[in-house]
Amino acid sequence: MVQEHVRHGPLDLYLRKHHGAVTTGWKLTVAKQLAYALNYLEDKKIPHGNVSAKKVLLAREGDTAGGSPPFIKLNDPGVSVTVLARDMLVERIPWVAPECVSDPGSLALPADKWGFGATLWEIFSGGKMPLSLLEPQRKLEFYQSHQQLPAPKWPELATLVAQCMEYEPQRRPCFRALIRDLNSLITSDYELLSDLSPTDVTLRDGFWGHDSLAMSQDPELFQERHLKYISLLGKGNFGSVELCRYDPLGDSTGELVAVKKLQQDSAKEIRDFEREIQILHSLQHDFIVQYRGVCYSRGMRGLRLVMEFLPNGCLRDYLQKNQPRLEHCTLLLYAWQICKGMEYLGAQRCVHRDLASRNILVESDSHVKIGDFGLAKLLPQDKDYYVVREPGQSPVFWYAPESLADNIFSCASDTWSFGVLLYELFTYSSKSKSPSEEFLRMMGTGKPAQIICHLLELLKDNRRLPAPAGCPAEVYALMMSCWAFAPSARPTFGQLAPKIEALRDGRSKTRG
Repeated sequence: MVQEHVRHGPLDLYLRKHHGAVTTGWKLTVAKQLAYALNYLEDKKIPHGNVSAKKVLLAREGDTAGGSPPFIKLNDPGVSVTVLARDMLVERIPWVAPECVSDPGSLALPADKWGFGATLWEIFSGGKMPLSLLEPQRKLEFYQSHQQLPAPKWPELATLVAQCMEYEPQRRPCFRALIRDLNSLITSDYELLSDLSPTDVTLRDGFWGHDSLAMSQDPELFQERHLKYISLLGKGNFGSVELCRYDPLGDSTGELVAVKKLQQDSAKEIRDFEREIQILHSLQHDFIVQYRGVCYSRGMRGLRLVMEFLPNGCLRDYLQKNQPRLEHCTLLLYAWQICKGMEYLGAQRCVHRDLASRNILVESDSHVKIGDFGLAKLLPQDKDYYVVREPGQSPVFWYAPESLADNIFSCASDTWSFGVLLYELFTYSSKSKSPSEEFLRMMGTGKPAQIICHLLELLKDNRRLPAPAGCPAEVYALMMSCWAFAPSARPTFGQLAPKIEALRDGRSKTRG
């Protein structure tokens, strides 16, 4: 389908881009024009079915000084709500009318009044819509308990929005009446009253509070249409990570983000992914990759995790590429940062279960962060370990004996993995010296089915990874302490951190 090009694009993007520069009078003019367009459709008895600022195109910005008003055009509604899947309908809350979520076939003219009310709120809040930050189930609960968007400070506007967003469809006013009421919205102080600052927005009955909203500072819901794919960062058995630009203004000035999505979308994979997101969301630390938000493209089946993008990739690849210029002092700095991050995780009762150089991300030459919480578990309140019952692929060459034998994981098993990570650091993640290659050489076998049994036998016989070439004896001693067979004999991360710092200070003084 070929359509005319409308110069300034969707109204929601324009409002966000020019928030603060657009006057309330300008917004009121746009709202009136939209009401006239919908009145025309109402006279023709044609429901639009997808009224929102995203579906309003700005053909002319207008010129306040010159007296020329803005001019908008209502865009094609796209796929009708009558044929949309339920998760897509839920995604359109609060613009889609409640009766259409319950029964898409009930689409009728009153649905456009509801959508117009939500769009009015959207226009006068500068393109923001706090309900879009909620997860699908919370959106449904919003409708099921007959919640309302927070009332604008401008009383007449608040009344209009409330009338449009009346849960009983037949009680919503016709567009002719709405136009009349919009034309009467002239008060001496409306410029001060009508704007909805993000800090003022609070949904009632516990859906959103002032503290949790933070719309302008840290939006937690990313819209799929603004995520512009750039390249593939990595791919594993369960998911892939892509480099994207989140560009809501459409001018290529948006920030770069790393977006993780599942390869498969079975119920179990989705549950595990949700758990990973919840864990990462709860963590705030300088040496842990930063959670940014989530994106739903097809409800829960299209769930994506949005994280900060660290330009230098994973530590494994970084070590291989930069070995000549990475001195032991720098390796010990990385080890200390990872140790501090793991100490914080332990305090949060979180077991990582996949601590390895491939899952450490490099922000700069002097800053690394722990990433990939796909296997992470939160410890029960009454136990200091976690027994994993579900089958799955595991990084066995990084695993402690109790993890291999009984699927028991704890902060002490993470300490064992940290010792293997230290080994990776001081071999510069050499492929020929990798933990898997070294252990396979020790076993003298290549039969995958017997690897765990062989590995356990080696560890019980006190066989361990060899000291990397050129590795300081004190550092190898630390590795060996992490590889104590009994979990209780291994040092905690709180004990390891000062030891690594002291080693690093010693190396710095030696260099000086």
